[in-house]
Amino acid sequence: MKKLILSFSLLLFALVANAQKNKYLVDEYGNPMHYSIANKFSKCNIFLVVDSGTKQVTPFEYLNNLALGNVVLLKGATSIELESRIQKDSLSFYRFSIIENDSVILKKDEIPTKIKYKWGKGSVLPNYVAVDLGTFNVVNKKIEVQIFRIDNKKRVNRVFIYNKPILLPQSLSFKVLEKKITKDIKNRATIIVNEKVKGIRVTMKNTDFNILYSVTVDHVDARSSATLEPKWKLIKGTNLVIGDINVENFTSSGKYEIIVYPKTRTYSYWMDNTLARTFHFTVEKPKENFFTSKDLWRSAIIGGFCAFIAVLILNNRKKKAAKLLAQKSREKEIAKLRLESVRSQLNPHFLFNALAGIQTLMNKNEIDNANRYLVKFARLTRNVLDHKELISLTSEKTLLDDYLQMEQLRFGFQYQISASPDLDVENIEIPAMLLQPFVENAVKHGIAEKGNDGRIEINFIKKSTDLILSVKDNGSGFDVAKDYTGLGLALTKNRISLLNSIYKETPFLLDVKANNEGTIIKITLSQWL
Repeated sequence: MKKLILSFSLLLFALVANAQKNKYLVDEYGNPMHYSIANKFSKCNIFLVVDSGTKQVTPFEYLNNLALGNVVLLKGATSIELESRIQKDSLSFYRFSIIENDSVILKKDEIPTKIKYKWGKGSVLPNYVAVDLGTFNVVNKKIEVQIFRIDNKKRVNRVFIYNKPILLPQSLSFKVLEKKITKDIKNRATIIVNEKVKGIRVTMKNTDFNILYSVTVDHVDARSSATLEPKWKLIKGTNLVIGDINVENFTSSGKYEIIVYPKTRTYSYWMDNTLARTFHFTVEKPKENFFTSKDLWRSAIIGGFCAFIAVLILNNRKKKAAKLLAQKSREKEIAKLRLESVRSQLNPHFLFNALAGIQTLMNKNEIDNANRYLVKFARLTRNVLDHKELISLTSEKTLLDDYLQMEQLRFGFQYQISASPDLDVENIEIPAMLLQPFVENAVKHGIAEKGNDGRIEINFIKKSTDLILSVKDNGSGFDVAKDYTGLGLALTKNRISLLNSIYKETPFLLDVKANNEGTIIKITLSQWL
């Protein structure tokens, strides 16, 4: 009887666990997908979990007119869960609000207190907790999330979660803006652009999410375009909004096309956007009025003298300023191109070394280890080939974890990665693959022959406003004064030099020390925090 009850309990537990898992949209490993949806410049993180029936999730849709915000587009979702990851001791400093359809306040300036999960001291997020911000029905709804710290109330981080159909711009009309009046213009009309014309006003039917709608002004004859994000304003007493296009966007003569469309990743290529509306017009310059001889002489005498002096002064200043600006711009662009070139060389260097590791395991007939090596190598390759300039400390740790676990299958050494408790590893970013070549050198030239006795320690340390990254091994060391021909180390030194030419106010300092007891490499990112 007891065995029967135990079997029934285990079966019930398995059914509940499986039902819970099927409740959410899951990743390739069967775990609920946690979408990070806060703006990358935000100091407050927000994570989103959606139900398994959700057909589409677009987690990042940054807009220029939403500085500390983000738009999340959903399709077919029924419910969502929201959470944030915050240091346990700092929970009382945070407040959050949830607003439904711009009018229904579900939560107002609440303190996040409902803890879902705690990270231990030795984890990637020491002393952090995952706090539940709530579960919400989102069927045909717009949800706004606001979160901020009470010691910085002006920096309110906003996320809009939109689970409604995106509509075609409706009731469009266009007017020419002059100094004191506005004039209606029809499609394919001709506009005389003189000193009175200030721009074109676009009018469309109000939606509940106007910030999605952008305007592109395309100069057809010149094959150039400008994408604008107007600050749509509601016309009092109507259901219409207006957005203005400055005359600077159509000063040259020729044919123009205005395109109004929802700026989303689904419809980002607006030329094929079925939700776009177009308007055509032609610009002509006013006919020139010739001066009379009397006016010409008067203008020549008065204006000529002033213009001569002004031209001499302004021309000299403009030349100096333009020369200095062009020089700085060229230097920065050249540095960025060289930096990208260095990283493009580091990526195949790393991948070839990893493939050599797989070959070694296959030659030793260690098939299981080779398979495990390949699984981690696949995920690592995706991260390595992702051309992000900056990644979070958490992402850097994940990349190093994958690499070191791969090499453990070959050499059997021990390693540890740790971070200062007061480091916000989720939000602090560093150049991608900054430590990878040094860690690879520590394995290949430091502890590869030591087997289980080999040890590598990696630390992320906060020191005032500096961020210190260190790699330490107990290998046999090397002569730091000697120049070595190894490609990885040489490219990394070159990369740090190029980073210093871009981040001049926060220089990168490389310090290498070695003796017969091992090697320690430190990279200090000055005033990075």
